[in-house]
Amino acid sequence: MRKRIPLLLGIYVVLYFLLHIAFNLPNVVNGRTRVLGTPHNFPELIMVLFSMGLYFLFALLPYLTLHRFYPRRTYLAVLLTLAAFPVIFYGCFYFEPFGRPLRLRTFFLNNISYAFLYSLYGIVFYFIRYAQYKELQQKDMVIQNRQSELSFLRSQINPHFLFNSLHNIYSLMYQHAAGAQEAILGLSDLLRYMLYDASEKVSLQKEIDYIDRYIALQRIRFDHPIHTPVHVTGDTVSMQIPPLLLIPFVENAFKHGDLSETGEGVSITIHAGTKNIYFHCVNRKGHGLKDAVGGIGLQNVQRRLALLYPEKHVLKITTTDTHFTINLELTNE
Repeated sequence: MRKRIPLLLGIYVVLYFLLHIAFNLPNVVNGRTRVLGTPHNFPELIMVLFSMGLYFLFALLPYLTLHRFYPRRTYLAVLLTLAAFPVIFYGCFYFEPFGRPLRLRTFFLNNISYAFLYSLYGIVFYFIRYAQYKELQQKDMVIQNRQSELSFLRSQINPHFLFNSLHNIYSLMYQHAAGAQEAILGLSDLLRYMLYDASEKVSLQKEIDYIDRYIALQRIRFDHPIHTPVHVTGDTVSMQIPPLLLIPFVENAFKHGDLSETGEGVSITIHAGTKNIYFHCVNRKGHGLKDAVGGIGLQNVQRRLALLYPEKHVLKITTTDTHFTINLELTNE
């Protein structure tokens, strides 16, 4: 936590005059005296500044000791403050610019309230600053944890997708299919986007291009055409979206959908509004069993949505006996 001595001094100056006005206000009202500490000429101004500097030590010392030793050595801060308090008080008595009273006891009784309030001010000022510092530190920690979790979630997508793609390419090579080379080339394009685009957000069009390349890679797996229409409307170039946010839904549709020659395939609709992005994906359920290992895609993207679009997204996952539907609305502000 950085020192804020100029701010401490500035507030102290205001407090100094307010206290003197408050303590002397009854006498001023009765016309018996003017407020002590209010300069009327240059010599008095010098004396006031000197007096303010002396009494500022009562606020400065607790602040500096707490800043140096709190919270690791609180007891040391307390001891130093208590030990220095009489030294500062005697220094104020000895260098009193408005005329030293005959007795220390008289000076003590007249100024103990000021010394106590200035010391209390220094302590309160420190703890207010400390509370603000801890709050900012906590917020920074939350942001760092959020970024770490987002990085981890995004890193999960890569091996998940890579595992499935390599499995598909292996199947093509095992069957001596000519499409294996094209699949490898397509996979390299996808991996380039996944590995080297580290931006927090990309254009929606770039994400759509990624989906198109993914679909093209998936088509190579089949000996028959598959129905995979992608309907895109709106200004997808200027609209921004976190990378790899939509692909888990598409991947899930290809993984568990009915992609047989007579099947309905996968239908995707994307619309970019002025402030909203609408994503719709529907597929007919396949008849095969799910992978024993299971998938992490949907849970992953749900968590990312919660972190990236808190209270700014609506995700509806509808499943029936025959169809699986994703409806997602994102609000960009």
